[in-house]
Amino acid sequence: MYEDPAGESPWAMQLVARVERTSPPSRSAVCAAAAVAVVRLLGDERAGEGGEWSASVRRWTDGAIRKHCRRARGVAWERAGALPGVTASVAGAEVRALVPTALDALPRDVAKLQLTGSELDDADALPVADPVPGGPLVVSVCPEPFLPLGKAAAACGHAAQLSALRMPARRLEAWAAAGYPVAVEHPDVARWARLRAAAPVAVVDAGFTVVEPGTTTALARWA
Repeated sequence: MYEDPAGESPWAMQLVARVERTSPPSRSAVCAAAAVAVVRLLGDERAGEGGEWSASVRRWTDGAIRKHCRRARGVAWERAGALPGVTASVAGAEVRALVPTALDALPRDVAKLQLTGSELDDADALPVADPVPGGPLVVSVCPEPFLPLGKAAAACGHAAQLSALRMPARRLEAWAAAGYPVAVEHPDVARWARLRAAAPVAVVDAGFTVVEPGTTTALARWA
């Protein structure tokens, strides 16, 4: 694990979710779009060896993996879209993953975006979703403790990132070729316990925000 030199600001990937006042996206759609945006950025050739984003991505992945999910609408969303990164659209939700940067070097237009806000409706939330061969990555969000939208989206992004690192090469190639689709599941407590015992990816939170250190916030599975 990379240790920051004394006095150096932590690094983080900023996720910017588009949440307009009229017709806001669903909670699950934002979480799925966040997950897709993260892996698309990391799979982009600009993030690879010799790419223009590679040094920033490497510095970020060498340390504690922080992701912050912010909200934007209108002109603020347009400004976020002009910054280096990748945007994913899922079921009416749009999330832009920005190239990681030091927290004390955040562009002003990003630093002033909201990290919290009212929760989004999720009428079509899936209580059960199982992976199928060649299908979407299934990311399960913990039922307890309840995760605010930003925390849930960041956890889904981290689950997708870990999945890309752990998938067999052929499965990863197929997932990438399909555009890294993700389905988000919200299991009940009993199902969560069963899934947690067998899931190949578990996101264990470092406890920087919202939840206690060691809390498992998301799981991921594929077939």
